Amino acid sequence: MTREDSEATRAVRRSTLKSLKAKKKHRLHQLKTQYEHEIREVNINYAKDPERLRAKYAADDYARSERGRRHAARKIERARRLIDKNSKKRQFSLGEEIFSAIVQGVGAAISIAATAILLYHAVTNASGHMRTAYIATFACSISLMIVMYVLSTLHHALTAEMAKEVFNRLAHCFVFLILGSVYTLFTIVVFDGIAGWVLFGIVWFMSLVGVVMYAIWGDELIIVNIVLYLVAGWAGIALVHQLYRWLPPQSFVHLFVSGALYSAGCIFFLLQKVKYMHAIGNLFALAGTMYLFAALYFAVA
Repeated sequence: MTREDSEATRAVRRSTLKSLKAKKKHRLHQLKTQYEHEIREVNINYAKDPERLRAKYAADDYARSERGRRHAARKIERARRLIDKNSKKRQFSLGEEIFSAIVQGVGAAISIAATAILLYHAVTNASGHMRTAYIATFACSISLMIVMYVLSTLHHALTAEMAKEVFNRLAHCFVFLILGSVYTLFTIVVFDGIAGWVLFGIVWFMSLVGVVMYAIWGDELIIVNIVLYLVAGWAGIALVHQLYRWLPPQSFVHLFVSGALYSAGCIFFLLQKVKYMHAIGNLFALAGTMYLFAALYFAVA
């Protein structure tokens, strides 16, 4: 056999092995997709099982009176609608969940670092009684931010459906608490007079409503929750003249860039049917957090 024949034989062998490896990879992907689909179908059928729904929502304490039976029937129907709605949602791929978990974990790490930086900056640069206000509000806001990012990391990292739902609701509840705590800082430091305290009350009212709604209904009312989040987040625009007058220019610019990034992230969160849109939304939210930290840092005077 000539050298050319040997080279040709090796090329054919490499091509054959590469082709077989590609076929194996494709078949494994098919089996994995089929397996995930079947697991999802089993979970949906279990969730929609009439006996399970009756056992959960029509127990003896519900069925003791006609009113109780009607109440149980309404809860069963609501549960069915929610199951049908969730069954139509696109499930995030493993790659999306890993990417989002990493982004949220980075957010938690950055928040921990920001705690030390902002508190040190407030201790060394804030003057008089404002030092206490900065330290207290920074500690509260960033602690909530750390908890939120940890909860969100667990939401994306875990695979059990119930655990994911619990951590998802908790993380979104903490988002509203962070909004209220940040506005508390600006009410104490920037906003002057009764208008600032009225805004403080409005934002905290909307934040608490958002917490209750997400705790009870979760993503079932996701549009309402996002609208409430955006309205509460941009409520400070009503007193933008005070913000512009009292905040240093760098803090003012960073604050509005942060709001814009958070708002852009909400748009991506609504595009969950498109692959990796939710993950990109998490990136925008992380960028918004970093600009918010910068706004708080430059706000200290």
